[in-house]
Amino acid sequence: MTKADKYPKILIVDDVPSNVTTVAEILSDNYQLIVATNGWDVLETAASERPDLILLNVIMPEMDSYTVCKKLKADKICGGIPIIFVTANTDPEHITRGIEVGAFYYLTKPIDSKILLAIVKSALMDTSHPYFPRNDFFRPWDVLAFMDEGIFRIRTLEDALRLSGMLSEICPEPERRAIGLRELIVNALEHGTLGITYEEKSHLNETGEWAFEVARRLALDEHRNKYVTVRFQRKDNQIQFLIKDEGAGFDWPSYVEFDPRHVFDSHGRGIALAKKIGFDFLEYHGTGNEVLAVVYTTPHVVSEKCLITEEETTQIITRSSIE
Repeated sequence: MTKADKYPKILIVDDVPSNVTTVAEILSDNYQLIVATNGWDVLETAASERPDLILLNVIMPEMDSYTVCKKLKADKICGGIPIIFVTANTDPEHITRGIEVGAFYYLTKPIDSKILLAIVKSALMDTSHPYFPRNDFFRPWDVLAFMDEGIFRIRTLEDALRLSGMLSEICPEPERRAIGLRELIVNALEHGTLGITYEEKSHLNETGEWAFEVARRLALDEHRNKYVTVRFQRKDNQIQFLIKDEGAGFDWPSYVEFDPRHVFDSHGRGIALAKKIGFDFLEYHGTGNEVLAVVYTTPHVVSEKCLITEEETTQIITRSSIE
């Protein structure tokens, strides 16, 4: 097996050779590396090479990095590739702008090798298998196209990835819906059901032990019978997803919008990303162990009356616990 078959492919984007050399020395042992030197080159290379991740220098000739990121995220082929911005500018406004156009992370210069390796690994893990590619054959989850509502229970990371991919297929623009669903369901599993704190995940990402710790906690007696419940319903011109975990909740107001305080952390942007690009409406209820996410199936201004009411929410959760 060659290196090309075995290792993920990373596109390094920088017009300064010394910067490329610095990054390459850190990553070359574990990744395939390709290089682009300007904005147009990035778009062409990403489309032809299909990298697993892009390291994008913020200051770029011919096309600025924000425009490059927007174009990549809007592309059906390249939209799911995680993009890490690399910059010497630590202004929170610039950082927030980058994350709002779809950047997975902001890495500041001078580059710390341990942080770079941890962030690359985290990005590749978080964005692997974001959705199931469509084909011309019948798939078991095609039956969802004929359903008006359904309730699902999941308890593993694999379950979360599979279900987010399946449910995204009933939505317009399934690629970005899959990203939003995955972020919300995985968040409910790891932070809700399993009680992994923000600080604990930061450490687990640094050591590369996040997936192992999730599996370890799932095997504990206290978590064996805990599930994340996902309910979908077609309602008027919407598809509504209600996701509930069995945890105590969390400080959700701190995460529904991009917070400059978290931009240098190895995680913590998933919920804001889900709200920004995954759904047309998103709100947490109560302590945060329940979230409603909505996709509009036709362009229109939606009345609050179209959303699930508190009474309907109670009925849904009651039914979910019974079923």
